Amino acid sequence: ALVARALLENPQLIDWRLVFKALYGLVALICGNGYIVGINQIYDIGIDKVNKPYLPIAAGDLSVQSAWLLVVAFAVVGFSIVVSNFGPFITSLYCLGLFLGTIYSVPPFRLKRYPVAAFLIIATVRGFLLNFGVYYATRAALGLTFQWR
Repeated sequence: ALVARALLENPQLIDWRLVFKALYGLVALICGNGYIVGINQIYDIGIDKVNKPYLPIAAGDLSVQSAWLLVVAFAVVGFSIVVSNFGPFITSLYCLGLFLGTIYSVPPFRLKRYPVAAFLIIATVRGFLLNFGVYYATRAALGLTFQWR
C-alpha cells in the first residue's frame, strides 16, 4: 500500500526499470522473513511437535542441518541484496530486523518468553521497520527525499 501510495503521488517519476529493483527488494524481504521464521522453528522444535506438528522441521520433513543451511542462505542472500541495492540506511534497518528476529527466538535472550518484549519485537519488525523501510526505499528509488504523511 505504501509503495502504491508513493507511486500514485508521483506518477511522473515512475520508471519501469525500477521494477527490477522492486523485485530485488521483494526477494530480500522474503529472505529476511525466511530467516526469522526459520530461526524460530529451529529453536522451537519441541514446542512445535506438540502445537504445530505440520511445520517442516517438527514433522521431520526438513532436517535441522538443512534448516540451518536455509536460514544462513536466507540471511546472506537477503543481506547481500540490500547492501548492493539499497544503501546504508536501509541496510541498517534490515540488519536491525534480523537482529530483533534473532533475539526473539535464540537463547540466551529468547525474548518470546516475555509477552511485552515479544509484542514489542513483532510490532517493531512487522509494524514499523517493514512499512517504514519499504516506503523510504520506494521514495529513494524515485529520487525523492523522505516525507512521512
